[in-house]
Amino acid sequence: MKILIFGGTSEGASLSASLSMAGHEITLSVATPFIENRMEINNMTVLVGRLLEEDMFNLLKQDTFDYVVDATHPYAVLATQNIFSACKTAGKKYLRLKRPESLRVKEAVYAPDVYTAVEMLKKNDEKVLLTIGSKELDPFTHIENYKERFFVRILPMQDSLKKALELGFRGSNIVCMQGPFDKEMNMATIKMCNAKYLVTKESGDAGGFEAKVSAALSLGCEIIVISRPVQEEGYTLNELLEFFNIRETQEKTSDKAQPAVLSFKQNQRAFFPLFINIKTKKILVIGAGKVAERRVKILDPFGADITLISPETTEYIKLEATRGALRLIERKYQKGDIGDFKPFALIAATDDRQANHEAMKEALELDIPVSVADCAEECTFYFPAIMESENYIAGLVSKNRDHAGVKRRAEEIRNLLNT
Repeated sequence: MKILIFGGTSEGASLSASLSMAGHEITLSVATPFIENRMEINNMTVLVGRLLEEDMFNLLKQDTFDYVVDATHPYAVLATQNIFSACKTAGKKYLRLKRPESLRVKEAVYAPDVYTAVEMLKKNDEKVLLTIGSKELDPFTHIENYKERFFVRILPMQDSLKKALELGFRGSNIVCMQGPFDKEMNMATIKMCNAKYLVTKESGDAGGFEAKVSAALSLGCEIIVISRPVQEEGYTLNELLEFFNIRETQEKTSDKAQPAVLSFKQNQRAFFPLFINIKTKKILVIGAGKVAERRVKILDPFGADITLISPETTEYIKLEATRGALRLIERKYQKGDIGDFKPFALIAATDDRQANHEAMKEALELDIPVSVADCAEECTFYFPAIMESENYIAGLVSKNRDHAGVKRRAEEIRNLLNT
């Protein structure tokens, strides 16, 4: 199968490599040579250079691509618009690789765009670390004494460095590094800059957002998050990999393949709905906020032995712990907790993306089922909507994350069970 992939993101590179190694003929179009230098895989062609809509259309006309995947950055709105328009004009099948959003950070201030972030920073004289790339640095030069105040972290590329220098940023205030970075590296950079503010985009786990936020919070650094410009529809990396495997099987057995999106939704694999006895089984919950409370309320009627680890808790959980209905350990999750506790299942439901991710990794290493509240891709089991009557019990989840649909259908099933 011939697939054209647009994008210089880490997910785009991963998708390209995986599909190429699976035998598909991949053309990867990237704006800069940075990704090209990392893609030395057979059966793959890498095209370097920024393309306008007309260029994209000409590329699509020249070759018989079966699919076009838009794996550009969530903030590259114009690129996405151009790719979609070119595909529509050329009659090509378009798929969007969507980067999952992170849980909203309650300690951060969210700005709808760069210009709003600039206005926020005009109100003080503290040092600022910008981790938003090189494309949108210009608005920050309109802040007085920006040369002294602002540090920028950009890709180690000639064009990026040249732009930053031409805008007047000092060479001593420019950090050229390739991410994403872990928490420790982010902390080291913030300390080096003596930054009191961190400006970042909501780039998701793949873009290192959670590690940046965690580092800033640990150092008492104020966070300004530039929100994503649009709410996108699309598929995750794992969903697209699954889609192409399903599609390949269909085309070998059928002369009439269904349209891309319809085919995927009809054949998407779901988790097997297994009903098991969890009475007295140990369930460990990391976090004790509203999400954790909802999980506890679902589990409690089934007799689970529930323990929560969290420095803060809701009134409901505090009351339940006081009367002995569950155990509450009032501190943050620490690596090793899951191994020490050895639960039947883990629920990661903190408001810290990095903590949830680390807990998930520890659970997987120990082969313990895990539900991650803020990232469906990291779950090995889901929490269903529960419908119960005197004689029946049912659980319901969505195959394509139609949460509103689950709520409606669950109510219909409840009514049916009680008739």
